[in-house]
Amino acid sequence: MTFDYVESYSFQRGSEFEENQKLIRIEYDKLKVRKEKRNSVSSNEEIRFSELDKLLGFTQYLLNDEGQFHYSSNKINTFEKNDKNILQTEIVEIPSWMCAPEYRDALVFYNSDNRIVESLNVCLSCQYMETSTFNHINGYYKTYDLLKRFFIDIGHKVESPEYFPIDDLNKIEKKQKS
Repeated sequence: MTFDYVESYSFQRGSEFEENQKLIRIEYDKLKVRKEKRNSVSSNEEIRFSELDKLLGFTQYLLNDEGQFHYSSNKINTFEKNDKNILQTEIVEIPSWMCAPEYRDALVFYNSDNRIVESLNVCLSCQYMETSTFNHINGYYKTYDLLKRFFIDIGHKVESPEYFPIDDLNKIEKKQKS
């Protein structure tokens, strides 16, 4: 991928987001009941129900299909392209958790014309990355730990900032060697 600079984003986190989600859920549930039981929703309410369904019923990405940023997105940092690329870390084993990703961190890659080249959605909890729906990017535990440290260093407020799975794996590996 050819790019000139990167912006990092945090989204789907924080008390304001949590409160907004509660309000959205209440509105969605009311419309859903009316729609299913009474079928008495106006065309505007039908549109609103569809908008809410997209926010609650699907995996959320930083950029939607129209290229719009998620309503909760917060740009954290911008930096120039450099030679050190975390995403080129050797893959020894691919993590495989049984949870669905909840993307809260993302990188957006831009060209010199300030146009988006690609976005990378990262779930640090289940160690999963996608550029878009069903376009998964493989990474190793070390990749996610490096990304987590990177996000922390540039100002992201990640979950469990003190825990890095690679530290546990290194301890296990040392025990096995001795």
